[in-house]
Amino acid sequence: MKRLVFIILVLSFTLFAKAQIAIDTLSADALNNMLIEQVERLAEDGDDDADYEDLLENYIFLSENPVNLNSDEVMRLVELRLLSVFQYEELQKYRRFYGDFMFLDELEMVEGLDEQTLAIIRPVVCIEKDLSKDKITFNKMARYGKHQLVGRYEQVLEKQQGYLPIDDSALLVRPNSRYLGSPQKYQLKYTYNYRNKIRAGFVLEKDAGEMFFNDKVSDTIQKLLGSQYHRGFDFAGFHLFAKDLGIVKTAALGDYQIAFGQGLTLWSGMSFGKAGAGSSVMKQGRGITAKASASEYAFMRGAAVTLGKGPFEGTVFYSNRMIDANVSAADTLDNEAELVSSLQETGYHRTLGELQDRHAIRQQVVGGHLAYAIAHFEVGYTAHHTWLSVPLELKPSHYNQFYFQGQCLTNQGLDFKYVKGKYAVFGEMAMSYNHQVEVPEPVEGPTQAQTAFRQAQGPAFAGLVGLTVKPAGYLNFTILYRDYGKAYQNLLGNAFGEGGRNQGQRGIYLGLEAAPAPYWNLLAYADQFQFTWLTSQVNAPSRGHDYYLRISHSFNRRTQAYLHFRSKTKMKNSTNGMVFSHYPILYTKNTVRFNINYQIGWDLHCTNKAEYAHYRNEDGSNEHGYFLCQDIAYKPENKPFSLTFRYAIFDAKDYNARVYAYENDVLYSFSVPALYGKGMRVYLLGKVKLFNALTLYARIGRTIYSDRNTVGTGLSQIEGNHKTDLKVEMIWKL
Repeated sequence: MKRLVFIILVLSFTLFAKAQIAIDTLSADALNNMLIEQVERLAEDGDDDADYEDLLENYIFLSENPVNLNSDEVMRLVELRLLSVFQYEELQKYRRFYGDFMFLDELEMVEGLDEQTLAIIRPVVCIEKDLSKDKITFNKMARYGKHQLVGRYEQVLEKQQGYLPIDDSALLVRPNSRYLGSPQKYQLKYTYNYRNKIRAGFVLEKDAGEMFFNDKVSDTIQKLLGSQYHRGFDFAGFHLFAKDLGIVKTAALGDYQIAFGQGLTLWSGMSFGKAGAGSSVMKQGRGITAKASASEYAFMRGAAVTLGKGPFEGTVFYSNRMIDANVSAADTLDNEAELVSSLQETGYHRTLGELQDRHAIRQQVVGGHLAYAIAHFEVGYTAHHTWLSVPLELKPSHYNQFYFQGQCLTNQGLDFKYVKGKYAVFGEMAMSYNHQVEVPEPVEGPTQAQTAFRQAQGPAFAGLVGLTVKPAGYLNFTILYRDYGKAYQNLLGNAFGEGGRNQGQRGIYLGLEAAPAPYWNLLAYADQFQFTWLTSQVNAPSRGHDYYLRISHSFNRRTQAYLHFRSKTKMKNSTNGMVFSHYPILYTKNTVRFNINYQIGWDLHCTNKAEYAHYRNEDGSNEHGYFLCQDIAYKPENKPFSLTFRYAIFDAKDYNARVYAYENDVLYSFSVPALYGKGMRVYLLGKVKLFNALTLYARIGRTIYSDRNTVGTGLSQIEGNHKTDLKVEMIWKL
């Protein structure tokens, strides 16, 4: 009876179709705003040049191919942190009690789904008949399959130092003083999708500065490059992916990603760490997934398959691909012997030096995963072996003596998860074994500080364990402890932690999420950590903490705001020139941000953002930075076009007080520049749907500085106080 009354109410609401369209639009904005916050915080914690395309490809795929609420695909919402494990359990409980969903608005009856969660998941879910057992035929694939072709061009319009004219003789003397290719960046991507069960496609990309078909270099440079001389698309990838084919749960051929457990043993690609965490730090291993982005590192190339029946599931995989590395001749009597001094992950091949590192060695990975799941409990075992065609031998240093060196590395781990009622317990224990084992050996010489270190003997261990509790519908919290041994090594891990290396780290994390009042949400965490060995910037074991607080409020469906505060303290070597040796000092960066999203009518979507950053350290540095911006998006209903404009000002004299600001971009492209110095940033983004199948995007932006006469450094330097970027993208869907 309760369900019947609800359905009648839903039918009555269909009279207000126009209002429903507006709600859908707001939901899309809610999902977008959540991703913006997470990417901005990832940028704060990571590399300024990090490629987020691979990470966010899954979110875009979901928005274009919504998850069927009446299928097992709902677990993907947990994998991407759009739902918590408790909310997922409530969804399944609702289906068991009432049957399949008939209307999206039934979600409002599911316990634990608050207004914010509903707004986020509405754009990525749908109500359909479960077709996971539907037989696949070529006729169905041809008739119902979706095709998409994406072409993109982008360029910095000002002339950069790396593209200035230079004669061949000067280039031969300094071969890395110029980019060998043109300043344009091109990308071409094709994808096919049949009901999320069969996916295929390819991606081609040429970065700015890399040689294209029409770029030419002198014969002398070609001889220096030898077999590394390459023109055309620098990166080419292909993927074929299938799922739900009887006993075959998933299968991949070509490029793919693979992730299990909590990421301590195996997790290729990027993942959200503390970004958007709170109490949602437990990872949901997504197994094998298609890799459709142009990201050039941290992925598999080969074949993988997952078979499952009943509570058992098994995965085997093999990857064989060329990776970038700096290769040099070994100091032996064998002139043909080679060593690798470092592995490269930038994906750039613009200069002679970068081209010489391109695809220099072969990396092979073979492994598997076994899982057993019953009721509320899951346990899995993962093992993989990595082999490099050329041994890796790092330049001796105090901090890297426990880094991986050699040619072979074996990793294995055991992960578990128990979720029932108001509790979730999870964890993973992992072990690494380096097959090249030699004891540390000092180097004789005038400088005692100069020491050569080799691999330590025996296996090394790492582990994490966490508990999430939900004592009430409006409150849940998490405690997580991690201890990653200083000798633990993994080239394919990506577990929760501080920084990108799951090694030599110990810490305890406390997270909290609460809804203290209607339309109010609170997210907070405290992470205390210590590094048990030296790092590249600290000449001693060090410590730190990371505190975060975010308070958000929805005034109504058209206005939302949040205020966040973050304080992060770590250690680094002092730069005080008055002392003989560098010693560790504490530094702290505090940031405060206020953000409000609101609508004016149904067509204008506005965002105001203000951020203040304060950096200080024990050497006496005391730097301040601020950022203010106004975003205006014009999205008229039932019109084939939209415009988005930003005007921003910033003032951060020192790089340490920099501010990260996510920028709206063309589809499948993401921009999170680090703004420092003094100036302003403006951009205009346009979208027009020429007809049902073809959509065009274009964006032009300019950063103007008032405190300098040059922009950038090295080969990216521009003479002048401004930098202009242009992007054009075409999307053709069939």
